[in-house]
Amino acid sequence: MKTRGLLFVLFFLLLLSGCLSLNGQKHTIAQMAVATVFYEHPYTFSIVQTNGSSTVAEGKTSYTGTFDLIVQDQKGAETGRRSLNRYFGNQKLTISCPLNFKVQDCNDDNLLDFPLGFSANDGSGEFKYVIFSVGIDGRIFTLPVKGYKENGFIYTVAGENCLPMLTRIVPIDKENNPCLGVGVNGEGGNPAPAEYVWDGKEFMFTQENPFIITQAELADHGRTYSIQVIQTDYKKPLTPDDHGFSIDESMYLGSFDLLVRDSSGKETGRVSLNQYFDTDHLGFGGTFPLAFGDYNNDGNPDFAIGRSCKTDPDFQYILFSVDSKGILSALPVDDGYKDEGFVYNAESGSSTGFPLLKDGETGFTVSLCGLDDTGYVAGKYVWNGSKFIFSKL
Repeated sequence: MKTRGLLFVLFFLLLLSGCLSLNGQKHTIAQMAVATVFYEHPYTFSIVQTNGSSTVAEGKTSYTGTFDLIVQDQKGAETGRRSLNRYFGNQKLTISCPLNFKVQDCNDDNLLDFPLGFSANDGSGEFKYVIFSVGIDGRIFTLPVKGYKENGFIYTVAGENCLPMLTRIVPIDKENNPCLGVGVNGEGGNPAPAEYVWDGKEFMFTQENPFIITQAELADHGRTYSIQVIQTDYKKPLTPDDHGFSIDESMYLGSFDLLVRDSSGKETGRVSLNQYFDTDHLGFGGTFPLAFGDYNNDGNPDFAIGRSCKTDPDFQYILFSVDSKGILSALPVDDGYKDEGFVYNAESGSSTGFPLLKDGETGFTVSLCGLDDTGYVAGKYVWNGSKFIFSKL
C-alpha cells in the first residue's frame, strides 16, 4: 500500500519578494521554511540572486542574472545548493516577484519537490521545468524525465517563468502510478492534454488518444461495457491566483465527451458533455469514480456526471442511462427545482450514487443547501413514467 499523504507540511513561513540583501547583489528572491512529519527537522528553501540586476515596473520587481536554489537546516547551515542557470543553458535568467513556491510530492516518495523552470524559447510557446527534490539529509537532487523533447525537463503550455502549473493527477490506471498532467502542442499547434507518469525510477511522457479523464466498467444484460469521459479539447488549468478558480472545476478545463464501448471496443454511444452543460469550456476538479443505480426502475443502469454551481454550494448533475445495446441517453428532469434537466445535490452523486426511494416510489433522494437557509434540506426526484419531478421531503 502506498504512503501517499504521509508527507504533511506542518507550517510555512512568509514568502519574501526580494526583501533580503546578501552581500551586495545577492538578493533572496523567495524563501520558505517547512517542517513535515517525514523530515527530522525543518528546512529553509531559498532562491538567491548571486549576480545581476533588478528593475521595477507596475509595482513588480524583476531580477535578471544568475540564481541558486539553496537549502538550509534549522541552524542555518547550508545542506544543498544548485545553480538554476546551469540547467537552462548557462544564460541569464529573469525572475519576477512576488514568487510563491509551489511544493508537492510529485512521485509519492514522501520528499518535497520543487518544479522550477522557464520558457522553452523554441517557438512552441511551451515552458520547461526541472523537478528539484530534497532528501531527508537536506541535499538537492533532480527527478529524471524522458520521452518528450530534451530529457530532464517537464514541458507544458500551462506555465509561467519559474513556477509551473502542473496538475497532480489521481491515477486511474491499473498500475496506480503517480502522474503529472500537462498540456503540450498538438496537431495544428492547438494545446493537447498529456501526462508524465512516474514508473518508479523516472517520469515518462505519455500522450494517449483519447485522453481519458475517468473510466468505469459496467456489466449488465450479460454484456460488459466501458464508460469513459475523454478530453477532446485542452484549456490551460487555473491556479488559486487566477480569476474564476474553483477547486472542483479548475484541474481539467476544455471540452469533454462521454462515450460507451462494448467488449470488442466498438463505440455504441457518445455525447458531448459541454452541450449538456451549455458551455464552451467545462471544468472538472480531477478524476472521479462513477456510481451506477437504476433510478427510474426500467432495468437499465443509470449514473450521474456533474459540476459545482457557481451561484450556490449545490452540485449540478445530468443523469445518463445505458440500455442493453450500449446506447447512451440522458434522463429527463423537470424544473421543479432550479434549472430544467438537472439534478441538484449538495454531495457528490457521481462517486457515491443517490439513495433510492422506498415505499413504492421510484426515484432517489438528495440533500440541498439553498432551500430554506436553515442548513441542509432533504429533497427527492420521483419518476412519473417519463421524467423526474422534484419535491421537498
